[in-house]
Amino acid sequence: MSNAELKERVRAFWQEHPCGTKFADAEIGTPRFFELVEAHRYAKEWHIPKAAGFLNARGLKVLEIGCGLGTDGVQFAKAGADYTGIDLTEAAVELAQRNFAFQGLSGEFRTADAEDLDFPDESFDLVYSHGVLHHTPDTGRAVREIHRVLRQRGRAVVMLYHRNSYNYRVGIRLFRRGGVHLMRWEPGLQLVHLLTGEPAGMPGNYEKTEVTCVRTSS
Repeated sequence: MSNAELKERVRAFWQEHPCGTKFADAEIGTPRFFELVEAHRYAKEWHIPKAAGFLNARGLKVLEIGCGLGTDGVQFAKAGADYTGIDLTEAAVELAQRNFAFQGLSGEFRTADAEDLDFPDESFDLVYSHGVLHHTPDTGRAVREIHRVLRQRGRAVVMLYHRNSYNYRVGIRLFRRGGVHLMRWEPGLQLVHLLTGEPAGMPGNYEKTEVTCVRTSS
């Protein structure tokens, strides 16, 4: 499968299943929906606010690659950042814009490809991406694009799944790879859904991607 075909599979999957929608039982796109998604995110991943540096973002130009529902973007904007969010899918961008509107916040949103950012060199003080770049076929190219758009002494905060983490060994290797066999029969399909909370068939680039650290621009 070519990189272009893989990327289209990734795009199609997340267009149909915007990331995070499974964590709320309210109608998608309503204020209650966004409230429940946010509560779940920071209860389960309590480290994100400190790692992302939301409270230190005042006055910074921030780019989020893979904005999803805009949950983290809202925190940057509330802290006073000049926020831009991009995502590969129109579905995510539309929901993120709605989230910002409900919160009375301003931000710029674009449907865009992390491997080909449509921004001039040295445009941002901070580039943030949480759990996204391992899904793109050419992760190295996306990293180079991040470096290009960072200003001198800018900072990148990037989270990728680690191959030796519990999430990879259990959630990905066992249930997503092994799930190919489980999903051939109905009880197995139900087991995968029960244990992962995710729909079947999620594409990714886990076999090729290692943990990547982006150096501070200097």
